[in-house]
Amino acid sequence: MKKISTEELFKIAYSHLQNKNYSKSIELFNKILTHYPENLSVLRNLLHAYAFSGDFNNAENTIKKVIKINEKEPHVYQFYASILKSQDKIDEMINLIQEGLDKNLMNSKWKYQKELLFPVVVKDKQEINKFREKINNCYDQILENNEKLDYDNDQIIQTPHYESSYNQHDNLDLNIKSVKALRKIYKELNENFVTEKNESEKIKIGFISEFFTSHTIGKLFKNIIFSLDQTKFDIFIFHSKKTKVGNIFNEFIEKEKSGFLKNVRLPEKLSEKINFFKEKKFNILFYPDIGMSIEMYYLSLIRLAKYQIMSWGHPETTGSESIDYFLCSKSLITEETSKSYSEKLLLMDHLPMIYEIPKIKNKINDNELSKNNIYSCPQTIFKFHPDFDYILAEILKRDKRGVLYLIKDNNKIYYNKLIERFKKIENFDLERVIFLDPLSRDNYINHLGTSSVLLDPLYFGAGNSFHESMVYGTPTVTLPTKFIKSRIVSAAYIQMEIENPPIVKNKNEYVELATEIANKKNLLDTKKYYQIKAREKLFNTFKAGEEFNQILLNLN
Repeated sequence: MKKISTEELFKIAYSHLQNKNYSKSIELFNKILTHYPENLSVLRNLLHAYAFSGDFNNAENTIKKVIKINEKEPHVYQFYASILKSQDKIDEMINLIQEGLDKNLMNSKWKYQKELLFPVVVKDKQEINKFREKINNCYDQILENNEKLDYDNDQIIQTPHYESSYNQHDNLDLNIKSVKALRKIYKELNENFVTEKNESEKIKIGFISEFFTSHTIGKLFKNIIFSLDQTKFDIFIFHSKKTKVGNIFNEFIEKEKSGFLKNVRLPEKLSEKINFFKEKKFNILFYPDIGMSIEMYYLSLIRLAKYQIMSWGHPETTGSESIDYFLCSKSLITEETSKSYSEKLLLMDHLPMIYEIPKIKNKINDNELSKNNIYSCPQTIFKFHPDFDYILAEILKRDKRGVLYLIKDNNKIYYNKLIERFKKIENFDLERVIFLDPLSRDNYINHLGTSSVLLDPLYFGAGNSFHESMVYGTPTVTLPTKFIKSRIVSAAYIQMEIENPPIVKNKNEYVELATEIANKKNLLDTKKYYQIKAREKLFNTFKAGEEFNQILLNLN
C-alpha cells in the first residue's frame, strides 16, 4: 500500500471538513498531530471541525493549545468567545473577552459586546434581572461617550439582547435605548434616507428574511406573500447568504420561474445593502422576523423605504422609529398591548398568514390516544422561563398517571442547564420527565397527536407548533399576557371560535385545567371538535390574503 504523505493526509482531512464529514476530519487531523503536535494550521482546522460537530469541550481544549503556542494567533480570542457562547458560559466568556481586550488581541467593539450578552437558559429570575441591568447600563455608557465604531457583521456575535425577549418583562424602553445607542456607536446606521416616489403603476414591495425556507418563518409567511395581487404589486424576496435551501425555498424559486416575484440574495456588507435599496426605491419593505437574524436586525434600523413593516415572526417590539407598523390580528392585542410597542399596530381580522393543512404520512390509531396521560411541551428550551418550571412540577404532582414529554436541544448544554433547574424544585418527579431527541417533522406531528394535552410556555408561547398540533386537534393550555409573543395560541382559539377554550388567567388555573383535560373521558371527542374547527377556521384562510392585500394598498 502506498504511504500517504502528511501533506496529502491534510488535504484529505480538509476535504472531509469542507464536506461536513466532521468525525473523519477530526480523526485525520488528530493523526497528523501525533507527529506534529504544534502545527497551527492543523489545530485551526481541527478546532473548526470540533466546533461545527458540536463537540465544544474539545474545541475549547484545542483553542487553549493554540493560545499556548501563539497567544497572538489571529481571531483566536474571538473564536474562543463564540465557543463559550455556544456553551452558554456567559460569565467565562465575559472574562475571556476582557483578557483579550487587555492584551489588545480583540477589536474594541467587544467591550460592548461582552456587556450585551444574555444566557440562552437562565439559572433563575434573579439572573434575568442581573443581565437586564447590565445591558441597560451598557447602553447608558454608550450614550454618554462619543466613541464611534465601524459596523462589521463578523464582529457581532448576536442580535442585541435577543434572548432577553423570552421573559416576562416589557422591553420597549430597553429596545428604544438600544436603537439610540447602536446608532450612536455605528455611523452606518444613521444613513437613513427618504425614498423618492416610485412612479411605477405597481407598488414595489420587498420581503426581507434569512428564513424563507423550511423554517417556521417560511411556513407562516409564504402563502400570504403568494396571495398578493400580481397586477398591483411588484414583489421581491430578499434572502441572506445564510438562507438554507429547502422545500419552501424551492417554492419561492418556482414562483420566480412563473414571473410572480423576484428572488434576490442580499450582499454581505451593510453598506452594499444600503446602496442596493437606495437605487431600487421601494414603496414598502416588510420584515417578518426582526431580531432573529443579526444582519437583518441592523438593516431594519435604517430607513430604506417609504413604509417599513414588521410582523409576528419574532413578536417583539423594535423600539425603532424606522419601523412604522406591526402587522398582527385584532385577537392578538388587548387595550394595554399598544403601550408596549413603538410601532403602530396594523390590525387584521385573521392571523396574518394562510397556513396549509400539514400533510402527514402516518395515521394515528385512535386507540393509542387514551392509554396514558401525556403532557407535552414540544418547544425550544430557551422558551422555558423559571416560572414555568413550577407549573410543570405541579402538574406531575397533581396527576400521578401523568408523564411529561419535552424535546432535547441539539445543544446538550441547554438541556443540562434546564435539568439542573428542575432539580432545585422540591418533589419534581424527574423520573416522569422524558426528553425526546429532536424528531423528524412527521414524527413530531404524530407526537403532538398522541399527546393528551399540550402546554404553552409562559411569556413566549407556541406558534407554528400549535398549528401543526391542530391536525389532530390536541388542546393546548395557554396563559396569555398583554404581549403579542404570549398570545398566538389564544388568538388562534378566538379565530377558530372554540367554545370554552383552554385559556387561563394564572398559574394555578393552568395546572388545574391541564390535568382536567388530560383526564377527560371524552378527550377524543374534544380533539375531533378542535380538529374540525381548525379545518374550518384556522387552515387555508384565504380571506386573510384579501385583508393583507387591502392593508398594503391602503398605505399607498
